[in-house]
Amino acid sequence: MSNDAIVLLSVLLLLVLVFLKQPVWISLASSGFVGIVLLAGFGNAVGSLGSLAFTAISQFTFIVIPMFVFMGMFIERAGVAEDVFVTVARLTRRIPGGVGVATILACGMFAAVTGASAAVVASVGKLAIGEMTKHGYRRESAAALVSVAGTVGVLIPPSVLLVVFGIVAQVSIGQLLVAGVVPGVLTVLAYAIAVVVLSRTRFFTARVERDALVDATVGGGAPVTASTLTTRHDTPDPGAPGLSHTRVTGKNLIGTVYLAVVFAIVFVGIYSGIFTVTESAAVAAAASLVILWIRRRSDVRGALRATWAAVHDTGSLSTMVLSLIAGGSIFAYMVARSGAPGRLGDAIVSSGIPPLAILLAALAILLVLGAFLDSYSILILTVPVFFPVLVGLGYHEIWIAIVFVKIIELGLVTPPFGLNVFVVAGVAKGLDIGAVFARVLPLLLADLVVVIVMIAFPDIVTFLPDQMGFAR
Repeated sequence: MSNDAIVLLSVLLLLVLVFLKQPVWISLASSGFVGIVLLAGFGNAVGSLGSLAFTAISQFTFIVIPMFVFMGMFIERAGVAEDVFVTVARLTRRIPGGVGVATILACGMFAAVTGASAAVVASVGKLAIGEMTKHGYRRESAAALVSVAGTVGVLIPPSVLLVVFGIVAQVSIGQLLVAGVVPGVLTVLAYAIAVVVLSRTRFFTARVERDALVDATVGGGAPVTASTLTTRHDTPDPGAPGLSHTRVTGKNLIGTVYLAVVFAIVFVGIYSGIFTVTESAAVAAAASLVILWIRRRSDVRGALRATWAAVHDTGSLSTMVLSLIAGGSIFAYMVARSGAPGRLGDAIVSSGIPPLAILLAALAILLVLGAFLDSYSILILTVPVFFPVLVGLGYHEIWIAIVFVKIIELGLVTPPFGLNVFVVAGVAKGLDIGAVFARVLPLLLADLVVVIVMIAFPDIVTFLPDQMGFAR
């Protein structure tokens, strides 16, 4: 059996295991092990199994992952999300769709210190959805906004996904984190502009046909006719200055300042060279723990419970990520030993296919995978195959990473398994998931515009990291 046939067989086995709902890390390790057995024999496969997994996760750099997760968990439980939302809502109260814009900005700010989309959605979601529905938004529209806004958590530093990318692809984590800033800010601005434009068309308050049908059948109203299956509108207008009476307290301002301080520790520390990435993660985690205890100093038991819950959740998430990396290392070793990436790269280069077409094909595959797999699994599966090929075609390795993560981010809100949509459904009970996905789609156009800008002007991504002179 040829090496390429062995790789193909291993990939098919991987897909079968994933389809059978086996844990992805076990699927990766098992299919990789079978491939190594066929390539090098059973003895070599058994000998390399443990050493590959241990070597993959024993690097000092990996301390960054639990530290950044700790930071996000502590900040989440410190209760600053509400403070940030109230503060931003006050500033955007006179903008059309102001409460929706406030949701986008608050999610972007909170993402800057959590690094995880699910944490952003869960923390900001309940408050934001409640506030938006008070101002005329359909609940499904509000949920869609929160779901989409939460995706910037995988792009704005400290992004755990970018850290994992850096480890898997052996790219500077510090440069990756800094590179995510400008695209992350552009994404937030694109979402905010989309909200303003759509608010003027009453997109977020319109009651679509399926809502009328539900009201008529569940509510026991009159029979549904053609006239009832038309778009209706709710009041008040989401652009109305309903937040003009929102009072920003000293607590809200202090909470927002706490958030800014933690972000500054990470970003300014890394960019200025004061801290390494690992040091900044540890200092920011310690600062977040201090903030948690300051905010809950009047309730020692509550602070202890919050601290323990953060430790528990950090252990759970970190174990999941490290398990994926361990399993992925076995699969990646099998692919590398077969020589398939090199042959694939040579074949693509000699084929004469334009590099842009190859890039778009790779991004399309990422987008499709995003509908079925979680972000970490997609990254572990695709980076060892696509990354060396695209680097060989002349693309900047930092730019590739940011574009990859940007596309993987879209998978968090695309049907049928958009993770953020289901997280927000857990926060706000009784949502129509199908209607939420329908309301997400126009907002994804703003995301695609950002991707096009990043492809057309790659310096937007690479300018900041190119100024940095350290590796990790």
